[in-house]
Amino acid sequence: MRPVAFAKYLTAAALICAGPATADEMWTSALGPIIWESTLDDIAVLRLDDRSNGHVVHLYVPGLASDVMGGRGSYQGYWLADGGDPVDRCATQLVAPDGAKSHYWGQFTITFVRSEFPSDWAGVAGACFDTPSVALSGEVQ
Repeated sequence: MRPVAFAKYLTAAALICAGPATADEMWTSALGPIIWESTLDDIAVLRLDDRSNGHVVHLYVPGLASDVMGGRGSYQGYWLADGGDPVDRCATQLVAPDGAKSHYWGQFTITFVRSEFPSDWAGVAGACFDTPSVALSGEVQ
């Protein structure tokens, strides 16, 4: 799978739109609204609802849940979609900490602009084992 496949998931989708934000954090982006859906230990789980095809994509951000009141920096994480185009399927399946499994996944890195809460962020993402290269960003809503 190429970075283009990841871009297809995100650009065809709106990053997050269902349910209240656990940490009262929401961002807007060129891709759509982003919300903090839940927390698993120190992992923040952000949700993307793909309005074009009905797929859901979760972004798992280890360490972010420990930094809700400040001290934020850069985070490496992974995304997991509940489906996708068969040509974009990863060769291996990923299992997330909440038990979700998929052959549609990838990695990302995001960096917060300010260490204080709330803050905008910017980063890059990729599909499967590809090096992240697709730009992403979120602005505090």
